[in-house]
Amino acid sequence: YASDYYFPEIRSLWGATFVLASVLYPYVYLLSRTAFLQTPSSLTEVALIYGRNTFWYVSLPLARPAIVAGLALVSMEVVSDFGTVEFFSLQTLTLAIFNVWIGMNNITAAAQIAVFTFIFIFTLLATEIKSRSRRQFNDPTSRQRHNRPKDVRGLKAFLLILICFIPVCFGFFIPISILISNITHSINGSTFQTLIPVLFNTLFIAFIGASLISLTATFLSCSANVSGSKALQTLSNIAASGYAFPGTMLAIGVLVTIGYLDRILNLFYSSHTNFFEPFYFSGTIAVLIFAYLVRFLAVGYGSTLSGLSQTSSNLNWASRTLGASFSRTIRLITIPLIKKSIVAGGLLAFVDIMKELPMTLLLRPFDFETLATFTYQYAHDELMNQASLPALIIIIFGLLPVIFLNRVLRL
Repeated sequence: YASDYYFPEIRSLWGATFVLASVLYPYVYLLSRTAFLQTPSSLTEVALIYGRNTFWYVSLPLARPAIVAGLALVSMEVVSDFGTVEFFSLQTLTLAIFNVWIGMNNITAAAQIAVFTFIFIFTLLATEIKSRSRRQFNDPTSRQRHNRPKDVRGLKAFLLILICFIPVCFGFFIPISILISNITHSINGSTFQTLIPVLFNTLFIAFIGASLISLTATFLSCSANVSGSKALQTLSNIAASGYAFPGTMLAIGVLVTIGYLDRILNLFYSSHTNFFEPFYFSGTIAVLIFAYLVRFLAVGYGSTLSGLSQTSSNLNWASRTLGASFSRTIRLITIPLIKKSIVAGGLLAFVDIMKELPMTLLLRPFDFETLATFTYQYAHDELMNQASLPALIIIIFGLLPVIFLNRVLRL
């Protein structure tokens, strides 16, 4: 009987909240940790002089913009999430767009729902930008000194380690152990044979997409930085804003845009039937790669901007003063200085493309499977053992670039 089942229902709003929190907590953790580490020790010393608690009166208020920014990022990720809410049978805006489009074959109604999603996302973006721009502080001392971690021992250290291990356990170790257990009970030779073409498709589309994103992000950031044009910087920032919007909403925009392009091509072919063979972009890999570019350009763009912020613009001006052209300055001066940032952005885009589900599911060509769509189909049919191996491969290929990235950045 249902009353004899003492464990709480996992397929519920609270269950999905727990799963998403276990996965997305690093957004808040990383930003908060950076803010706490960068708190000037001069401010904490003043709080100690007045007998105030340094955490509640200094560190936490100064880190509040970073915490709010992390929460805004988490909110945007939750709004754009598709796989979790679909598996937990929760009706969200993202899932509604997918169901109306695919289930009811009504792209107009799906676009109307996407408008409400856009308004909500725009509100979150405004909150995140305001939290960063309205809260600033400076260290007035001549030598900037930041707080150092305290050396904790004994029972207190054990409790702190235990508390910090809880989210890592629920967000990584337990899911990994479940996947490995499912694989050991269902693995066979035919499983690998089935996954080989799917893995090749995933690596191919991720490599092409990441390369295009790196090239485009490098061109936009370097052009805006070397030229110093405010208008070009604004256009580049707008072009890199697609990461904040759900994949289903961007898929509608891409599909509508490509539909208009196909109509133009159809008019052209109809007037030149004797010279050209009909060709349409809809349903091709080119559309999927373009959608990846729109969605994940911010990843590469942000990485290259971070690299440019750490280089002196005087080097570019010196190159221009010596007679080098605009393109030559970018090619010989700017790009070599930020090559690590370009590689970092490309690797992060590679990982994001590998695990992207809604856009791939909606825009992929016929008979084109990736690890994400392959996992989704088995999980949707409650075949968890068959879904475990491709899910584990996604995790492995997602960790390898991150490990490589950490090693590159230390060189």
